[in-house]
Order: sequence, then structure tokens, then C-alpha cells
Amino acid sequence: MPEDVFDTVATPGATEDAHQGSGYWYPPNPDSLTSVELLNLLREYREAEKAMRVRTSQHMGMGETDLVALRFLLRQRSVGRVCRQRDLARALNMAPASASSLVDRLSREGYIRRTPHPEDRRSVGLEVLENTDREVKATLSELYSRMIRETESLTEEERAGAAKFLRGLIRSVCHHPEP
Repeated sequence: MPEDVFDTVATPGATEDAHQGSGYWYPPNPDSLTSVELLNLLREYREAEKAMRVRTSQHMGMGETDLVALRFLLRQRSVGRVCRQRDLARALNMAPASASSLVDRLSREGYIRRTPHPEDRRSVGLEVLENTDREVKATLSELYSRMIRETESLTEEERAGAAKFLRGLIRSVCHHPEP
């Protein structure tokens, strides 16, 4: 069974070129890109990004969920927020018990520590340790630099077009039809 059923199934009501399936068997046309070819490129990017996440997790000796949790905690810290375990559970869409196990593991392995929350002394804050911050940055900085170079190689109009496309896709996958 495919990991993501939507990777191989045409959507009812889609435009005519999408009704021809995923389009992977058609040779690419370097002069123009059909909607299907563009979506196939996006799918290829998602697969490459997923493989990168697996490699990064393996390099750091942790599971992918652990790495996602650390990235979330680092982003929150960068904007001055101290997260609680429940904030992490909500952000990662996980049950409180699973978040507790995750926090226990990250703490035990020396990536984070529990501290009194600065705004609510009854709560426990999650603090990312400096060595973790350095390790994550060292592991991901070259990747992010390459990605920034790619986006900076686009003209302002191309970036605007890419942003419009991606926002439209986000809206399309977030849309929940009425039952």
C-alpha cells in the first residue's frame, strides 16, 4: 500500500490533465510544465526532504519525532517562548502520555532539561541545552544554506509565484468538506 494514497490517486473533479493519472510515465517537456508535472516535482521534493530527515535523524542518533520536537523547541526559544510539555504535545499532535515519553527521552539523552516555567511556577518549562542547539545547527546549517541559495536565485516575481502556488496547495489540503 502506498505511504500516501494521494500520491497515486487522481482527485475527482480535477482538471483534465490530472485525469490521466499521476503522469509519471509521460516524458517531461523542458519548455513547459503541466499541472501534473508540477505536482510530481512537489512529490519528488517531499520524498527527497523525507529522506533528508531520515539521514539527519540517523546522523544525530535520534528518531525523527525527537528531531521534530527539538526543532519546534528551538523555534519557540528563538521567539522568546518557553514551552511546556502540553505545548509540545499540541504542536506535534500527540497524546500527553506520548509527549511525556518523548520529553523523558530527550531529557535522559541530554538534549533538553525541565525547568520552572518563568510565567507559571506550577508548570515545567522545556529548555533546549546549548550543546543541542549547536549540534542541530551544525547538522542542518549547510542544508539550510543550500535551500536559501536556491530561493535567492529566483526573481522577486518567481518567488511571488512560488509563494502563491504553495499557499494555494496549503489551502487545498487544509480544506475539509462538510460531511
